[in-house]
Amino acid sequence: MKYAIPLVLCTICLVLSGCVEKEILDDLYLETGKAYDYVSENKIRGTAVFPIYMPDKTIENGFLSEEASSTQEVIEKIERRAQQPLVRGALDVVLIGEKLSEKGIIDIADSLQRDASVGARVFLIITEGEAGEVIQGNYGNRGNGIYLSNLIQHNINKRELPETNLHMFLYDYYQKGQSSYLPIVKKTDDGNVKITGIALLSYDQVVGKIPDEEMFFFKIMVDRMAEGSHVVKMGKNPKKPQKNVEASVTSLYSKHKITIDRQSSPVNVGIEVTIDGIIKEYTGELLGSKQMAAVEAQMKKDIEEKCLALVKSFQEKGIDPLGIGQYQKHGVRGFDIKEWKKDIYPKADIKVKAKVKILEAGTVE
Repeated sequence: MKYAIPLVLCTICLVLSGCVEKEILDDLYLETGKAYDYVSENKIRGTAVFPIYMPDKTIENGFLSEEASSTQEVIEKIERRAQQPLVRGALDVVLIGEKLSEKGIIDIADSLQRDASVGARVFLIITEGEAGEVIQGNYGNRGNGIYLSNLIQHNINKRELPETNLHMFLYDYYQKGQSSYLPIVKKTDDGNVKITGIALLSYDQVVGKIPDEEMFFFKIMVDRMAEGSHVVKMGKNPKKPQKNVEASVTSLYSKHKITIDRQSSPVNVGIEVTIDGIIKEYTGELLGSKQMAAVEAQMKKDIEEKCLALVKSFQEKGIDPLGIGQYQKHGVRGFDIKEWKKDIYPKADIKVKAKVKILEAGTVE
């Protein structure tokens, strides 16, 4: 009897394994990236990229492109041209062209979330110009999809790009009192790709952009920075007027807090940003406690001014990527989103306060 149960289990496993359709990786096209572009009011262009593994173990990029009225029809048309099954389970990135992003992207995002083979952590990326031109490059040695995914992930982990993916975009889109944002990339003249800013969306349409030089200030208001760097410009060197003094602050750790006084009129909003870091490089003559305090003061001033300017621009555009409306909604019974957007948020008195602490100093140039 003691051998009967294992024998039955083995038999069941063998039977079930025989019912599963086998797929050999070499006989599949693993789609790692997709690009969508606007063609006309009723037509979009979709471009799929997939790695082709060569006999010498190198990887080349394969591309298939088709035009149709919907993302599903694009997929079907591409499948008809593929000599091997096109599998979306390895999809890493979806690029959306500039013109299409201004028309609206929710149909693309909705199609992705309804596909059980597509993960929620796929990166949605807006491109300068056409997405098809960006994805049809030749980047890295592991295929374009993986290269673009690594580019975004690296800049989230180590640089000024706030965390973003398909799941987070859809969450923000369906929330009352929250606007979405997505990374922007551009194909450079030398054939590479770089991040050029952050796209700001009203519902599902891109209505503005944060340029790359202001991404740091945006990230510290919407995300935590666990590791990063920022250059603080201190002005002219008193002993060498032709030379500017700069301090490179690295190993940055940041957190933020948003508070709302709902009883005031207009509503008062406080954004508090706390940053710790070390000065890795200083181009001045001397770096003592006095100079470190000056760096702290200048960085505090830069953060408060730049962040406040960004917030004011959000109010003018009628968007709320910081999710201030979310904080208001959770504290107000019978929250009226229309009233908030039309009358309260645009007039809200928002202040930014920064706390900067330099923990240690490094080299002096």
